[in-house]
Amino acid sequence: MNKNKLIILIVAVLLIASAAGYYFYKNKKIEVPNNQQQPIEEQSNNVELQKPEDKSPLRAQILELVGKANEGKTQEALDGYLALEKNNPTDLMLLNNIADLYSDMSNWTKAEEYYKKLLTANPTYINGYRMLAYLYQYRFNDDEAKIKALIDDGLAKNPGDQNLLLGWIIDYYQQKDEGDKALPYSKLLTNQLNK
Repeated sequence: MNKNKLIILIVAVLLIASAAGYYFYKNKKIEVPNNQQQPIEEQSNNVELQKPEDKSPLRAQILELVGKANEGKTQEALDGYLALEKNNPTDLMLLNNIADLYSDMSNWTKAEEYYKKLLTANPTYINGYRMLAYLYQYRFNDDEAKIKALIDDGLAKNPGDQNLLLGWIIDYYQQKDEGDKALPYSKLLTNQLNK
């Protein structure tokens, strides 16, 4: 397989993965067979978020609030999250859920604020960069300068875990029909995959 076909294949796979990620971002509830909503902590591959063995009181409180949000009691859930944040200002799951809830409530400025807090406290949380980039793309008039700066910052802070961010920015530029801007990122991704 020649190099161009490999790059095209990689980009196609990343496009599919990005589309799936965006779908799951927009559809946070999981349908269970008996049609009851089951709250979830987060749909992420990030090990820091997925701690099923963590039975701490904070996690139990967060899960209770996730349930309220899934029931449509968004303000009650938000108030609970904000109260918990006072004593847990850097908790990854808590900050992520606050940012997501503000986004669900169409409060884009507060969502941005909390995604930034999340990334300041947890700079290795790759999905945080992607979610903030989506916010900039779809809610902040496709602010390319903010998106590029954000993704470049995430790449710099996560040299060993760049594939998802590279795939996101490549897909972003391809959607805009600006493949020339995606080329440096495509080359970087290709180099990483050939290691």
